[in-house]
Amino acid sequence: MHIAVTGATGFIGRYMVHGLARAGHDVRALARPGRESAIEKPVERPIEIHSGDLTNAKSLEGFLDGIDILLHLASAHDHFTEEEMQKVNVQGTDNLIKEAKRSGSPDIRLWIISSAVIGAPVYSYYRDSKRVQEKIIRGSGFEWASFRPTLVYGRGDFRHTAPLLKKCGAQGGSLWIPHDGRSKINPVHVEDVVEAVIRFFDFTRGVDCIYELAGPAGIPYNEFIDLTIAATSGKVKRRNIPKKWIDMGMTVLSWFKDTTEYRRSSAYFGLHHEHDITNAVHELGWTPRTYAEGIREVAAGDWWKQEDPAAVPPAKAG
Repeated sequence: MHIAVTGATGFIGRYMVHGLARAGHDVRALARPGRESAIEKPVERPIEIHSGDLTNAKSLEGFLDGIDILLHLASAHDHFTEEEMQKVNVQGTDNLIKEAKRSGSPDIRLWIISSAVIGAPVYSYYRDSKRVQEKIIRGSGFEWASFRPTLVYGRGDFRHTAPLLKKCGAQGGSLWIPHDGRSKINPVHVEDVVEAVIRFFDFTRGVDCIYELAGPAGIPYNEFIDLTIAATSGKVKRRNIPKKWIDMGMTVLSWFKDTTEYRRSSAYFGLHHEHDITNAVHELGWTPRTYAEGIREVAAGDWWKQEDPAAVPPAKAG
């Protein structure tokens, strides 16, 4: 199939492009002007690169010509400003829909890689923008599918995975964890996310579906940290800060500054982030690896110790 991919220079997007090419699909990747060279070209199959920006509707002309499926991964995360998130996540998605209606095939399908945390009760503008993004896709009039991965980890992720491995791989000191560490999270390996999407191509009832993608079971945050320390052969000691001490500290801090963001961050550690992956398992025959297995694979070697991401070989989805 002919597949257009946004977010191809991102962590998940790089793996997705390789996985689609390996599966025999023709890929057209969107890259912002000046970022074309950042797309890692697979060796299995040549890909086409379209220079354009989601926030510039004119630049998207031709991106969806002859395309069977639009796989939308591009996203401005919560380290961007609210204005940037609105422009990329909301307006950018709307621009794609308009281009699909203008020049795309009437049978084009829209698949979005969103986030399983969009249903989390803790407020963030990022989550709100992703909720709106999915609603735009679902109301477009095109056939759609939504894949919602939770916390994604893997080799080559220098935003989340590498910093975590560095902290856990320390050879001394303490790693302080908010609250009692019993709230559960459910990380998913990046290659498992790619596999779920690839499996969806063979699903005969693949219309208007939502799949949450996570590990096989939630694990307490303390266990998540302990497994990561073991995988890196770290000597750091994991310690917990009781919630009452955090609340007292923020009360004092609130006398001098706005603590809204700190309170939101603290609330995250009081929530269970478990996700129902039943339909992905039964409909797609998908079997994600456990975090214990996955983090051992990811921590192998010293890629996460590199200060320059360019020194890490291109992502290769398995």
